[in-house]
Amino acid sequence: MLLLAFLFSSVVALSLLYPKVIGDSFGFLLMLPVIAYSAYFYVDWQFAFSLQLIAIILGGICVGVGLLAAGLPMSSPQPRQFIINSFSGLKYLKRNRCYLLFQMGITLYEECIWRVFLISTLLLVLPDWGAICVSSVLFWTVHEENRPLGWHSLEFFLFAILLGVAYALTHSVLFVWIVHLTRNALILSASYYEQHEVGVG
Repeated sequence: MLLLAFLFSSVVALSLLYPKVIGDSFGFLLMLPVIAYSAYFYVDWQFAFSLQLIAIILGGICVGVGLLAAGLPMSSPQPRQFIINSFSGLKYLKRNRCYLLFQMGITLYEECIWRVFLISTLLLVLPDWGAICVSSVLFWTVHEENRPLGWHSLEFFLFAILLGVAYALTHSVLFVWIVHLTRNALILSASYYEQHEVGVG
């Protein structure tokens, strides 16, 4: 129990102090024991059938697209154009494979910490809704781009809540990872499209 309390304190510290006090390298080292603990105690390593894996991945992509689209009226002045840019920019995203691989790693890292570890740990002492709320607040806090507060902050917080609900219902790190990765990839894709097409024009 002491180990669990220490690991929980580390995640809370990272959530509140990153990036102003705790940098990338130290934060990553601090989270290695959390990831190791989660991988050993919380992740179900039973291999799903290939059809189940395909269903989880496709479901995650669809939910990721749906959550991005649902949140755009809050976070973007032109939601429809943003969606068009997201899909149009996929060709540019493919050219930036290194950054896409980084996004695959960082989203899995975040899901292991703020969903798998935090929610699973908090469920030992809190009801589902409490665990999801605490996890979402800490996940929201670690993302400095949510300041200053605005509609984009609210949209991101709601996204964090829905990721928490998805994990609490499915207990599938693969599903929440694909949802998170899809959303990030489409946001990056829209950004690349605007840089190449709108910027040039």
